Amino acid sequence: MLEMFYESIDEIPLYNWAKINDGNLKFILLNIDTEVNELQLSEAWEKLYDDYIVKRGLSKHYKKLLTLMKQKTVLECDYIITGELFKLTEIEIQEEKLREMIQKDAVDISIEKTLIYLSKWIGYRLDWKIITLSEYYLIMEEYGKAN
Repeated sequence: MLEMFYESIDEIPLYNWAKINDGNLKFILLNIDTEVNELQLSEAWEKLYDDYIVKRGLSKHYKKLLTLMKQKTVLECDYIITGELFKLTEIEIQEEKLREMIQKDAVDISIEKTLIYLSKWIGYRLDWKIITLSEYYLIMEEYGKAN
């Protein structure tokens, strides 16, 4: 069977990755006009995201977010088990911490703006329809080291 999907972060263009993360799974297809069902798209996305996790891992920020979510869940379970009203206050504190983290995410710099800075640093225009996700992260790491 012919390959229909991008299966590695070493081959998927950064543009496609951004579109997928915006919710359009059709951009995981090598040919966007190919007809596939939602299940096939979901399975291909899982495979690609697994490759991303294996090669890139979870960011520190995402790990912190997951830790906060876990703490909130444990507090909710404790409240259900014990019925202690103070647990509700602790839950609200965790919810506020989560809201703050999410608001900070909302002001993060976009991929497009990042490419402008990286292009200026590297000396030529980086085309996000050509550069792969792996290349993007490699350039970002080198830019971080240089600065």
